[in-house]
Amino acid sequence: MASLTLHFSRYAFAATLALGAVVGTAFAVDAGAAYEKREAAMKEAGGALKALGGAAKAGTVTPDDVAKAQALADFAAALPGLFPEGTMSDKSRALADIWDDPGAFEAKVKEFAGAADTVLAAAKSGDAAALGAAVGATGPTCGGCHKMFRGPEKN
Repeated sequence: MASLTLHFSRYAFAATLALGAVVGTAFAVDAGAAYEKREAAMKEAGGALKALGGAAKAGTVTPDDVAKAQALADFAAALPGLFPEGTMSDKSRALADIWDDPGAFEAKVKEFAGAADTVLAAAKSGDAAALGAAVGATGPTCGGCHKMFRGPEKN
């Protein structure tokens, strides 16, 4: 039952992200709420990536790992919608370059999405070595975007 709940919650999380991306573009979005949503999604994605790296090191890929990889790929697909225009927040480390240079931001998101899709394919294959390689290649795509579009930590 716990496994079913975990799978459901990951899919519900991904569906919420996707719906939020669609709704967020149609209506004005509160900057603080957008920040909170982004922050939670980023932490969830980071946790999934870390867990998948652990699974690869352990040499086993379980159905739960496939669900985590699916959630990561869903996050990547929903990522642009997490940054609607006008959602700068005092708490956020997001730089205005996201909105000032959307082409560059979209290119970085596309790199990450491609890497996340590779993680998903590796997880579905059950090949722990392939999963490890895919996870290793995904980390730099996160960092590449953060270097360009995320400012220093705020106190």
